[in-house]
Amino acid sequence: MNINFFDFNSGINLKKGYLLVAQPLLIDSYFNRSVILICDHNKNGTVGLQINKSSNQNLKNINSKILKNENIFLGGPVDKSMFFLHKKNIINTESVKINNDLFFSKNIDYLHDLIKNKEIKKDQFKLFIGYSGWNKGQLQEELNENSWIVISKFDSNIIFSSNYKNIWRYVLQNSSKTHKMFSNYPINPRLN
Repeated sequence: MNINFFDFNSGINLKKGYLLVAQPLLIDSYFNRSVILICDHNKNGTVGLQINKSSNQNLKNINSKILKNENIFLGGPVDKSMFFLHKKNIINTESVKINNDLFFSKNIDYLHDLIKNKEIKKDQFKLFIGYSGWNKGQLQEELNENSWIVISKFDSNIIFSSNYKNIWRYVLQNSSKTHKMFSNYPINPRLN
């Protein structure tokens, strides 16, 4: 049996609701050790939110006492608008369904109202600034170059984990034997 441990191509066709996990050798400073939830994927391109990197920003300019102290995550380098994910299925035109467990919205006032009306709890949403985006064919090129590992099955609760710094490691440890091996890979292997 011939195994190439550095071939991260899983053969999984990317879909909305899957995770992109930066392979351990990716040296891109922005996406190093990133985990990105794919929010939309179609013939025109892909949009996702990086779920494991917190920003140093807060919501000072948002007119909401409820949200002022919430942690904001770096969704990606595209745009600087606010977005949020939530995991409660609330029938409303303000959210886009990613899968049966996850929903995506850009309307922060809607989130404020959900919290205020006790329709959603603090552990059921996550705030983002910016998003990750790829034009048609761009992400497929990166997948062909082994920049990303595609994970189709995962516990969606990990997205809302307060232990966000360990999401990359957790997802790899719980996906396959080969990926588990890389979950402890040093950030800089030359220092190992």
